[in-house]
Amino acid sequence: MTTATSQSSVEATVAGFIVWLARRQPVLVQRQRCAGSVEVFLRWQRVQRERGQSRCTEDAYYAELCNLGATNAQITEARTAIGLFRHYLITTD
Repeated sequence: MTTATSQSSVEATVAGFIVWLARRQPVLVQRQRCAGSVEVFLRWQRVQRERGQSRCTEDAYYAELCNLGATNAQITEARTAIGLFRHYLITTD
C-alpha cells in the first residue's frame, strides 16, 4: 500500500480519501470514524518507519492493536477502514 511519509502528505492523502468516501458513505459519523482510523494507521506506519522498524504492515498494525487490548470489533473496524482506503488508492492511481 502506498503511504504518506510527511505530516502534510498524510493530511492531504486523508483529505482526498474523505472526499472520495463522502461520495460513497452518506453517514457523516461513519465517514469520520473511517477517516480517523486510516489517519491513525498512517501515522503509526510513519512512526514505525522513522524508528527503523521493518514491520510496518497492516498485519503488524492489527497485531499491535490486539496487544494493546483492542476488541475484535475495533480491529474489524480498522480493517474495514484500511480496506476502503486501499480501494481509494487503487481507484485514484
